[in-house]
Amino acid sequence: MPPRGTETQRSDPEVSSAMTRPNIRFFLPGPTYVLPEVREAMAKAVVGHRSAGFRSLYESITPRLQAVFRTRGDVLVATGSATLVLESAVISTVESRVLNLVCGAFSERWHQICLSLGKRADRVTVPWGQAVDPELVREALRRQRYEAVTLVHNETSTGVVNPLHAIAGVVREESDALLLVDTVSSLAGVPIETDDWGLDVVLASLQKAMAAPPGLTVFTLSERAAEQAARLENRGFYTDMLRYRDKHRSGGTITTPAVSVFYALDRQLDNIVEEGMEARWRRHAELREQTAQWVEARGMDWASHAGSRSPTISCLRAPVGRQAPEIVEGLSRLGFTVGGGYGKWKPETFRIGHMGEVRAEDLEGLLQALDEVLEASGR
Repeated sequence: MPPRGTETQRSDPEVSSAMTRPNIRFFLPGPTYVLPEVREAMAKAVVGHRSAGFRSLYESITPRLQAVFRTRGDVLVATGSATLVLESAVISTVESRVLNLVCGAFSERWHQICLSLGKRADRVTVPWGQAVDPELVREALRRQRYEAVTLVHNETSTGVVNPLHAIAGVVREESDALLLVDTVSSLAGVPIETDDWGLDVVLASLQKAMAAPPGLTVFTLSERAAEQAARLENRGFYTDMLRYRDKHRSGGTITTPAVSVFYALDRQLDNIVEEGMEARWRRHAELREQTAQWVEARGMDWASHAGSRSPTISCLRAPVGRQAPEIVEGLSRLGFTVGGGYGKWKPETFRIGHMGEVRAEDLEGLLQALDEVLEASGR
């Protein structure tokens, strides 16, 4: 019998005839490319989510998710997008006052979620393209007591990675606030040490550096966060993180989950664990460096500041006289997909998602195509 995924790879148009590994041309900042064998896994027969078979699958996934999050604690799974769990984290742990660290569109979204829930939401805001300075966080925590601080680790809209470890240290030094962290576009691509850094809620959907299909969000809940949640009376139902924890400990989910996506997650976790977290982090850092060398050689401009550029997403400015959507369209004509600018940066930037299963040879193909698009424009 051929190895799992071989037949699909031979017939997959994205696969080079000289290779058994996919030739990736899909560089969105999410959803990212999903390997053929991971897509195949979703074709398995759907089983009941309270069956022994599903429980066995669920329980086998847990230790591998713990390895990805670098935690010995519970890793819970919600069927829904990360925005569901952004809201759940606030509903479940914040009674009144929260501090939002804002540096782009998705950290702004978390602030707006807090306001929509009627919380007293203060903010530390830095310009788009910059990372949050831990000392600004320190100043804010010395002015006011908060129940929680929210941080987007890797701001997908700007290609900025925030200094999570340093910020976590400041939060612990200056307060008893919980630290709630969106790692949607960093988990499995950027170093994250949930236990060692004292992170309370860490959440990520699957369709970014995890390189699985969208539909599930995975998250942690520290004992401190669980104790705080237990003091709150109105945590909702689908948003109640304690309900997820209790169901998780009995081997399942609170409601009917996306069973087929669980199959895909199961298969992709094998790939992630086989590669190893340190090796995976290193590969993503090398992809950032490969992009940086190309940018420097061509005199292109970054949208993100030096020292805060993400290992998983490069956000670049269009050359003078060009519109970023034209570049995105030019690449599309050559068979490559990249991300356009996000929000207020849409006309002037484009984003390369070099994460998930992308390798150096894949990125090289994209950068060569980008050269072709820029040269055709007379740059």
